[in-house]
Amino acid sequence: MTAAVQLDDVQVAAAGRVLLQLPRLRIEPGERVAIVGPNGAGKSTLLRLMAGLPPAPRAQVRGVVQVLGRRLAPAPLPAAQRRALRRETGVLMQGLHLVPRLSARENVLVGALGRLQGIQAWRSLLRWYPQALVAEADAALATLGLTDQAGVRADRLSGGERQKVALARMQLQQPRLLLADEPTSALDPAATAQVCAALVAAASGPGRTLVTVVHDLELLPRLATRVIGLADGRPVWDLPVAELNPLTLQALYARPPAGPAAAAAGLPPPTARLARA
Repeated sequence: MTAAVQLDDVQVAAAGRVLLQLPRLRIEPGERVAIVGPNGAGKSTLLRLMAGLPPAPRAQVRGVVQVLGRRLAPAPLPAAQRRALRRETGVLMQGLHLVPRLSARENVLVGALGRLQGIQAWRSLLRWYPQALVAEADAALATLGLTDQAGVRADRLSGGERQKVALARMQLQQPRLLLADEPTSALDPAATAQVCAALVAAASGPGRTLVTVVHDLELLPRLATRVIGLADGRPVWDLPVAELNPLTLQALYARPPAGPAAAAAGLPPPTARLARA
């Protein structure tokens, strides 16, 4: 079976610094994977690499990166394949990239553009969407508690509301690979529960894969069945969520620095223990 994500001997470097060093990483279709680690561990860099986005300004990427059967690196992906990959990959990252002047409902409908064909695709340019699709968008917003905000412009929504709109947009996209970078940041407990449930539901279709960068470790059982711990851009462990314990997580976040700072202190580099390599 073709992996949802396959990375081999991957290194990402920028400004003379190695941001990510992965000997091997394979994520199977249908998996729910969380990425955890301290600030600067390389979590967002890894997620952006999977999304086919520049991992960092002027970054150099070495090694083989394959996503949904398409090779993103070392050679650039042809334009047609890049567009197809974008249709099949849903990305929920900080920044959100909603269209400010469009309503919440219209922003959600944008996620379904890749599903429209023929005259429906042309009509969407005039914001004439099939009624069934509009009903689907309203249902996604209702699930996230945004029924009353459906007609409100995106630039008039709160940060938490915009986060939910971006998630509803991803739901209508129906991607095969869902990538979320700290999707519950700045949300209250009730909204956090809604977003977690919606993410898992969006990834519940056949062969759909969810990869999430998680800051709140209490959310791991809700979002993932497998957890990858990163530190200093390198994998420290790769474990089923059921095998995690507080000591394992505490050791990850308490790791000393690597690289030049570690060498100056006489410390050894981190050791990768990839259970799934």
